[in-house]
Amino acid sequence: MKNDQKKKGSKFEKKVSKTISSGGLWFDKGDLKYENYLIECKYTDQKGFRIPLTMIEKIWTQALSMNKEPFLTIGIKRNDQELFILNCQVQLQRN
Repeated sequence: MKNDQKKKGSKFEKKVSKTISSGGLWFDKGDLKYENYLIECKYTDQKGFRIPLTMIEKIWTQALSMNKEPFLTIGIKRNDQELFILNCQVQLQRN
């Protein structure tokens, strides 16, 4: 079951990379790496997706260590036809 979800996630990463940019990407930290962004891709075909604080902290820390802006893209497949894509820019708000 978990292997199947990982395959779907990899397929979603490829779809995102084609949508965002058509050139030179390589993998290191995060799922997709561009000149200014480090993008983490998540995918689910469940009814919802929880974003824990630890995930946000990981994306934030990795991106900043590479002098990039952190970005989270989530694909949610509702039924066999619809795919919702949420693009979330990760920002730190200080009071």
